[in-house]
Amino acid sequence: MPDDLTSKIPWKENIRYIKNMFFYIHKIDKTYFSLATGRLLLEAVEAALALVFSAEILELLCEGAPVETIGKPVFYLLVCSFLLSTASRFLLNEFLLPKRNHICRVYDNDFAAKFQQMDYSLIESPYIKKLTDRIARDNNWGAGIYNTFEYFDPIVSGICRLVCSVAVAFPILRIIAASRNMWMYLGLAALAVILWILTVAAARANAVYEETLLKDPSETYPEEIYRKYYSFFWYWVRRCMSGDYHFIKDIHLYDGYDMMEHYTVGNMRESEKVIPRVSIVGKLAGRLGFLQGAAEGLMALAGYLICAAYALLGAFPIGNVIKFAGSVTSILNCVQGMGYQCSGLALTARRVASTLELLNVSDEMYKGKLPVEKRLDNQYEIEFRHVSFRYPGTERYALIDFSMKLRIGERMAIVGMNGSGKTTMIKLLCRLYDPQEGEILLNGVDIRKFRQDEYLQLFSVVFQDFKLLSMPLGENVAASGEVDEEKARRVLGQAGLGERLEKLPAGIDTCLYQDIADDGVEISGGEAQKIAIARALYKDAPFVLLDEPTASLDPLSEYEIYSGFDAMVGDKTAIYISHRLSSCRFCNDIAVFHQGRLVQRGNHEELLADEKGKYYELWQAQAQYYQ
Repeated sequence: MPDDLTSKIPWKENIRYIKNMFFYIHKIDKTYFSLATGRLLLEAVEAALALVFSAEILELLCEGAPVETIGKPVFYLLVCSFLLSTASRFLLNEFLLPKRNHICRVYDNDFAAKFQQMDYSLIESPYIKKLTDRIARDNNWGAGIYNTFEYFDPIVSGICRLVCSVAVAFPILRIIAASRNMWMYLGLAALAVILWILTVAAARANAVYEETLLKDPSETYPEEIYRKYYSFFWYWVRRCMSGDYHFIKDIHLYDGYDMMEHYTVGNMRESEKVIPRVSIVGKLAGRLGFLQGAAEGLMALAGYLICAAYALLGAFPIGNVIKFAGSVTSILNCVQGMGYQCSGLALTARRVASTLELLNVSDEMYKGKLPVEKRLDNQYEIEFRHVSFRYPGTERYALIDFSMKLRIGERMAIVGMNGSGKTTMIKLLCRLYDPQEGEILLNGVDIRKFRQDEYLQLFSVVFQDFKLLSMPLGENVAASGEVDEEKARRVLGQAGLGERLEKLPAGIDTCLYQDIADDGVEISGGEAQKIAIARALYKDAPFVLLDEPTASLDPLSEYEIYSGFDAMVGDKTAIYISHRLSSCRFCNDIAVFHQGRLVQRGNHEELLADEKGKYYELWQAQAQYYQ
């Protein structure tokens, strides 16, 4: 796949992208394209019949036919128009519009579901990150797969109308072609060829113009120009579009409106003078469009005059002038429209291609087939054996020859500097990643052999970068639409949020934040941490892991939360990760990490007695914060 929409690719590639997009839509709904084509054919037939009946009515009027005779084609015209337009509207409103909405919902759901089901190791891989950046850039310039329908209908409608128009005009063309004045016929054909060439050229110039507009300015202009006229502008605009208004209070306090105006409205006005963006291509597209319009006018006028001359000479009835003129106009409109629409469809297919590529990404981790033994006594033992691991796209190992057993029912604190491998160990333990070397065992069995969904039920984890959703409080705690309200209230009380819960307007059903619900409740960072801890308690898993979820708090507050949480977990195996040693002194088992290795293990007194050890060094460095 090309890196951006503006790179040139062979026409066969464009066709392949279009086929892939159509195949995906057809897989969702196998009847959409056939029903849409049928509806558009009805509209084309309706237009052709209107032209034929109008010509017949005109002939009868010119002949002075009685009202009864004229009324017959009028009646047929009205009946046919009513039936065909009614059928067309019925198909559109009853079938096609609901199907479009369904297809778009499935498309969006597939995209969201892919991230829910994809291996976490893939989500954080450079390939997926690059692909998602591409998807965001592609979607910034279009409406996703919905644009397919906006281009499909005009193209198919143009084809149907073109066929019907040719069918109506063909008998007249035969008469003109059979006449002695072939030069008029050849002249009309020459004009048609010129028009076709101009149409193709104008469509291509318009496509190039749009592609040039899509080109990333950072790739087009020198760095200083890009930074001055684009980077600052989009920084301000996107901050506002994202809903991140917190910086506005500083703008108020420091009267920064002139600065914002300079980097938005004023800066873009200046950029229009300094950077003649795509002006040459734009002018070319405009001039070709003008020539195309002139050629269309000449061809329509020539065809009309030729047909009128033949009618005056008695070669065919006067009504054929209406037929021919209407058909020529329809043919011209179809040829012109389809040129632009095909270009737009190809561009839409290239935009959608990045999302379809993501949907087709295969997982890389073995899911396992063994069921995990359900033990009421929670007697699960986990052992790391000579595990080494590095993240995708990096050469540096995050863990090196790491071996450790987790003792059942005990509390372990894992400490070390940032980047020492603490969080990596937790990610491997939860099988978000698989190690490149070594193995991790559950009761003596490699965890890769267990069913992944069952294995993950063993762990309740609160990561440092945990997230709560703009959903009801109960659903945030249960991580499910089905909430055991009594249990949710109990764990919220254990986590220290009982009083706050009593004051919430809708209790357990109160929506957090205001992204979705206008009456949502904004919560503080400390309250969010308590809800995350309540979520871990609600899951009631044998292993409870806290990976620095309180890193933003001061050491004393962190210690209070950890100590309180220690009392909540009961007889479960609990692991506490922190780079603050004071927070984990209540643990009898402390593991010290440094540069991806386990360098020490013991209780606080034992580790502190080794004045040459890493724990003693860290303790002395942090002593000022808790002594």
